[in-house]
Amino acid sequence: MKVTISSVADKEDLEKERILLKVQADTDIGEYLLLQTGFKDEDVTIGVRHAFWFPYKPVAAGDLVVVYTKRGTQTESTLKSGKKAHFFYWDIGSPIWGTPDRAPVLLHAPDWDSKRPDEL
Repeated sequence: MKVTISSVADKEDLEKERILLKVQADTDIGEYLLLQTGFKDEDVTIGVRHAFWFPYKPVAAGDLVVVYTKRGTQTESTLKSGKKAHFFYWDIGSPIWGTPDRAPVLLHAPDWDSKRPDEL
């Protein structure tokens, strides 16, 4: 994948808790979804506790994507390397990564379909 999970940092501290993603190749982060699922033994479970669908935004190889658990406003900054750090906020009011049975899953989903309920 063009974006990979690097780490989950500062678990259980709502002000700092975040997931760090590394951009491996130029892409649009809006083609990705980040999920919090369960984890049992060596496998993720199919239950999804939280989902974050990134807004469409071009990101470049070497950039960082940071997703804070807390509420906030999307921003970006330039790193010393000249690459960018893109900050997103899940808008959840409490920490979500403090137990070992939780797993982040990053999905690449450039194609999708949706219908309004009244269209079905």
